[in-house]
Amino acid sequence: MELLSPPPPQGSGSGSGGGVLVVCMNSGDAGELSYANNSDMQRTIAAVTRKERQEMAAALHRARRPATAMAIADLGCATGPNALLMATEAVQAVLADADRLQEPPPEFHVFLNDLPTNDFNSVFRQLHHQRQLLPDGCRCLLSAWPGSFYERIFPADSLDYVVSSSSLHFLSRAPADAANEGRMYVSAGGPARVLDAYRAQFQGDFRLFLACRAEEVRRGGLLLLTFVARREAVPSAHDCHLWDLLAAAVEGMAAEGLVDARRLDSFDAPYYGPCPEELTEAIREGGFFEVRRMELFEVSRRQQLMVAPGGGLAEQTASTIRAVVEPMLGLHFGWDAMDGLFRRYSLLLDKYYRACDKLDQLTNVFLALEKK
Repeated sequence: MELLSPPPPQGSGSGSGGGVLVVCMNSGDAGELSYANNSDMQRTIAAVTRKERQEMAAALHRARRPATAMAIADLGCATGPNALLMATEAVQAVLADADRLQEPPPEFHVFLNDLPTNDFNSVFRQLHHQRQLLPDGCRCLLSAWPGSFYERIFPADSLDYVVSSSSLHFLSRAPADAANEGRMYVSAGGPARVLDAYRAQFQGDFRLFLACRAEEVRRGGLLLLTFVARREAVPSAHDCHLWDLLAAAVEGMAAEGLVDARRLDSFDAPYYGPCPEELTEAIREGGFFEVRRMELFEVSRRQQLMVAPGGGLAEQTASTIRAVVEPMLGLHFGWDAMDGLFRRYSLLLDKYYRACDKLDQLTNVFLALEKK
């Protein structure tokens, strides 16, 4: 996954209320609570787009013939079982295409990107197994490129095929002027100024992301992005339920004096799931890329893993969310509160799933862009 944001400026704290927030995941030291052990949902999301991504990788290989090398980048690779997934699938697709054409495959240059705090060493330890899956004579050179994808990372005109999955819904920072008392995020029926502030922050971040990639991707290259989105311009209650219930869990603890209620008012999540119109506007204003495909799809742990509402669905969802957001919540609300917070969160999720016909369905967008 895959969470990226710039490092905080000197003197910043945990980054609430519009401050810059370093978004990271629970490390391997967290054991059962680590991101590596709680990233099955992200793998499920990536699996939905696998066929299209591989088809596009093969088509790009044919379009680039007779190129001797192909540069592949994964923005937000993280650690764990998914870290090499997207790049490996692209390599496999190009190898299969070269075999069909009875041509030697290109040399692969694979660039893995995430924050400097990411454990790239654990990713590299997976390489021995991955290389065993490649045919003899295939050269695949892999390197790590730490940094935020809201800035330049790679040399100009150096990339052919860029992927990012489950990352771009995280902003570079929370909106500075959200004034979002009692909430962590946009809420259905909440103040219009909050939605406007989040929308403006996303638009600025996404345009910056595209401008940076436009300098790095070669003409005709592909940018394949998957991240949380929503279908309508006005967010529904279900679009916001993960953050709303997390805020409710904090409110419950504050009512019992376990956390400071004012800490909730000063925390805004650096997160936004855009609607298609907002994406189209940002892409059009940038003018760097042409939209080849934009598809919304839903994923559900219950549907994919056959988990019933009372059969651990809430617990698994809470574990996934905890692995992703606990570092920033712990810094803001206090690490001693985390066990109690996520126990309450799991109970609230269970109640919600038992009453909601959508259960844990999460809307994502698959966006395929071609460099003009």
